Amino acid sequence: MRKRTLHYLTFSLVSMVSYGQKMFTTTDAGDVLALEYSNYLNLNEIQLDHKSVVMDFTSLLDSSTFGFGVDYTNHSLDFDDYNRYHNYADFEELHSIEIYARYKMNLVNNWDLNITVAPYLSSTLNESMSSEDVVFSYATNFIKTWDNDGLKSTLKLGAGYGALFGKPNFYPLISYAKEVNKKLKYEIGIPVTGIYYQVNEQSSFDLKAEPESIYANNAAAFSLENDEVLRNSKLEFKAITLGLGYKFRFDDNWSTYFNMGYVMESELGISENDNTVYDFGSNESIALNIGISFNLNKK
Repeated sequence: MRKRTLHYLTFSLVSMVSYGQKMFTTTDAGDVLALEYSNYLNLNEIQLDHKSVVMDFTSLLDSSTFGFGVDYTNHSLDFDDYNRYHNYADFEELHSIEIYARYKMNLVNNWDLNITVAPYLSSTLNESMSSEDVVFSYATNFIKTWDNDGLKSTLKLGAGYGALFGKPNFYPLISYAKEVNKKLKYEIGIPVTGIYYQVNEQSSFDLKAEPESIYANNAAAFSLENDEVLRNSKLEFKAITLGLGYKFRFDDNWSTYFNMGYVMESELGISENDNTVYDFGSNESIALNIGISFNLNKK
């Protein structure tokens, strides 16, 4: 029984990334409630932090898996060093609400089909909501699984649409993952590349490179320096983070996760109709992330 549990834990190390923007959970098993806090220490003199709550529910059937959930994230930005030149108060609080549904169907020869639909709202909420605040994101991928003496390998091929890399667009979903042994696994691909190591039944580490993004609409009037007024301006942040994470399981239900990351290739700006209004430049930063999750299903 202990060996079976350890094998399950090894496979549940892959963090889940939403098809809209980044979504926290340290398990892809479903049926989880998770809280997360992230802080970016210095993005070119701009402070950024996220506070997220995720509720994910998955019903396991004999031949397929249907999952659904909701993710809310509050983004707080500190423009103090820039407010002497302009007032960016409208963009200091951003809200992202994502509702998603996943469907997995077993095909032939160990192939599975995964379909995800995830409409989400990302906005300053300074005015009444409109279609500009909503992005309809989705993804489809095929998964092939091999089993070699109890060690599994998986190949994922697919594509998605959403703000995973900044402004909503299409992106590939391609990855190959392999269990080297019962404790070590690696994954190479897009959007996540990583190495995962299970120390024991309670502790595990991961080293991952993955995208970070925010794309939020501001429906309120935003005045430029030339007195021009914009509506439905967008704040866009995108970056690649290389992070070292540690997960600790207290028991079958509770676990906590800590990650220290190095933010690279970051871009932060305000745009309107695809035209850049303000570019705050890019800067490397240290990102700290901590979360706690409660597994609603002990399977």
